[in-house]
Amino acid sequence: MVNPTVRKLLPIVNFLIATAALGFQVAVLYPWHHQLEKRFDQMEHQQQNKLEEYHQLKMATIKNLENNLTKLQTELQNKTNK
Repeated sequence: MVNPTVRKLLPIVNFLIATAALGFQVAVLYPWHHQLEKRFDQMEHQQQNKLEEYHQLKMATIKNLENNLTKLQTELQNKTNK
């Protein structure tokens, strides 16, 4: 069986451990959470900018391809008309 002294001290030890854990959460993890949230927002903004840049590049490439196809079509029509 468990010693009666241990039975009396166990709730106190449990309370001290829980209090230390709560103190750690409030003092360290909560401010760190805000710092991480700020960094995640910055990363999200950077990702959005890169996606926009990629989209613009893709649209420019498509427009360039369309222009080249139009030129080829007119050249082909000119050759067939001659």
